[in-house]
Amino acid sequence: MKKTLIILPGWGGTKETWATFVQIATESFDVHIIELPCFGEEPCPNEVWGVEEYSNFVKNRISEIPKRDAVPSGLYVQNPKSEICLLGHSFGGQVATYLVAYNPNLVDKLILSGASVFRRRKKVKQIVCGALAKVGKIIFSIPGPSKLDFVARKILYRLAQSPDYLKTNGIQREIFKKITVQNVSSELPKIKIPTLVVWGDTDTYVPIAEGKKIASGIPHAQLQIISGGTHGLHIKNTEQLFKIIKKFASGV
Repeated sequence: MKKTLIILPGWGGTKETWATFVQIATESFDVHIIELPCFGEEPCPNEVWGVEEYSNFVKNRISEIPKRDAVPSGLYVQNPKSEICLLGHSFGGQVATYLVAYNPNLVDKLILSGASVFRRRKKVKQIVCGALAKVGKIIFSIPGPSKLDFVARKILYRLAQSPDYLKTNGIQREIFKKITVQNVSSELPKIKIPTLVVWGDTDTYVPIAEGKKIASGIPHAQLQIISGGTHGLHIKNTEQLFKIIKKFASGV
């Protein structure tokens, strides 16, 4: 009897970026990936969304997934007791945190990986990103070797602490600016369902220190650290991530 695993990708994540992990996970789970608006097959909304709107979107998508289990005949039967695990990565983890805090009965277990729960203050973040965007346009317009362009981009991304900002435009950029200043850490104590926090100790996007704070902020949460793991555990540490999640889901 397979349990359901619902995955919320991070900013820019799609079904394609999670394909390898899903291929492995389907041996134990009924896997569903909910692509967030602006990515994959989901178009951007017409308005500037924040974490709340994304949370409502996910809530509606989850309600459309039937809780069901396989039976020997190969058919499916409705089973309201089927367990659902929600896995949120990076921005998806930010959304999942808010969602579960305000909808305690929506899923049975929560898994957070590299979750962007803690955010910087609005004024500082916007000033830095805005200035870097202007500088970036000047640098990238200067004729020269492609290697110089690559180095310049790398430096700007590191200074901004986000390789995603300069890739956005239009309403997607406005959404990015909004969600990256929404700190949902105050919602952590409201999470009452079993929670696993899994992190790579070399994550440079969301440091392990934040993973530890998230685990300590959620009542009875488990913390698993993958040595040498980066932000994209589902890409570079696929087998390890799967085994940890499988063990947690089974209640071992």
